[in-house]
Amino acid sequence: MRKAIIYVRVSTDEQAEKGYSLQHQEERLRQYCKFQHIEVVGFYKEDHSAKTFERPAFKELLVFLKKNRGLADLFLFLKWDRFSRNAGDAYGMINQLNKLGAEPQAIEQPLDLDIPENKIMLAFYLAAPEVENDRRSLNTISGMRRAMKEGRYITVAPKGYCNTRDENNKPLIAPGKDAALVKWAFEELAKGIHPVVDIWRMVKQKGLNIGRSNIWYMFRNPIYCGKLFIPAYKTEEAVTVAGLHKPIISVTLFNEAQDALEGRKRKIQSHLTIKPELPLRGFLECRKCGGNLTGSASKGNGGYYFYYHCDYKCGERFNALEANKLFEKELEKITANKESISLFSEVMKDYFKQTGKQKTNRTKEISEQIEKNRQRIQKAQQLMLDGELAASDYKEIRNRYEPEIEKLVNKQLQLKQQDSNITEHVNNAVKLLENLPQYYTRAALPIKQKIIGSMYPEK
Repeated sequence: MRKAIIYVRVSTDEQAEKGYSLQHQEERLRQYCKFQHIEVVGFYKEDHSAKTFERPAFKELLVFLKKNRGLADLFLFLKWDRFSRNAGDAYGMINQLNKLGAEPQAIEQPLDLDIPENKIMLAFYLAAPEVENDRRSLNTISGMRRAMKEGRYITVAPKGYCNTRDENNKPLIAPGKDAALVKWAFEELAKGIHPVVDIWRMVKQKGLNIGRSNIWYMFRNPIYCGKLFIPAYKTEEAVTVAGLHKPIISVTLFNEAQDALEGRKRKIQSHLTIKPELPLRGFLECRKCGGNLTGSASKGNGGYYFYYHCDYKCGERFNALEANKLFEKELEKITANKESISLFSEVMKDYFKQTGKQKTNRTKEISEQIEKNRQRIQKAQQLMLDGELAASDYKEIRNRYEPEIEKLVNKQLQLKQQDSNITEHVNNAVKLLENLPQYYTRAALPIKQKIIGSMYPEK
């Protein structure tokens, strides 16, 4: 009596579209073995893609055959597409199984491979599933790109939008419950006042659930101003088209936000009246409540008198002129001597020289990590298009790696934006340290506040 190992495999899409199921395959195989008087000595079931043989159950099968040579002389499955969807790999695996003493056979597509002409049919059976996969993949990609060129966003809606359908039941996105918060974030960015990380904190407090790295992707995405970016594919170049969806922000606001991201735009807060008599405003701390002291002027005999004070009912109040003089005296105490400044200059030059090398290496590492993660997403997308991966699994993979890619891209941008003219900056810093009190006294209010902020970064 011949002995066989039976193998069943299915994917989610195949089960839905073609009626395949693991149970059905197992019943057919066991029924066949019963009628043919074949003893079943092993059973393996699989729910992984057949594009490669890197499948858990199949690996276990090979280990079993190597440890138990001669135990089974047949390896049975329903059809050749259950065995493999890659003709090249399939031929190699057939040879490997034959060497292990287990002849592979599809019970619904039986072939006697001792007859040379049957190898033509084998080639057809092995190539047909791969051709089917490739054709379905091309059709799906073509359909997706055609829909995108029409301005239709067809994947999971970005933050601020929700997935819906138009009157023809075609996919469309529409502004959702978070649209107002997304618009507010763009408006804050366009002002050029707050860094992205601060806007992220503020909009998150307002209720927008978005990751720190994802907000960079949001600010770069033209989908919010009604446009759709289509990446390059084979001979087709990347292009941006007008979307069918309703924009959350205007094109003008989007462009202003891009200027702010690129550092081409810098605005000063206009809603706050900054007085030159109050350079320490916002830097002093109330001794009673711990809050920041603000500043204002009081009209008295002979004119206006400026004070730093607390907004709360603490009673904390200081004469601004006296406080400013005390701060200037403190500046005189931290002026460095020539030996210290010379040492500082050399140390900083050496440090930036080393960090320059590290920057190059780090940029290369980040590029490799970005490409690796992009390939992972592309591979998962291909598996989904081929019907070998569920859409929910693809979404999970994409949601895992897209934020990581954005995070790496932002790191790369930060590295590129670091100024390479180190010598000039070190020399300017040295001059500033040598004449800090005088420089502060002559400086305009914004420069004074930058100096104070550099000394007390927590403020």
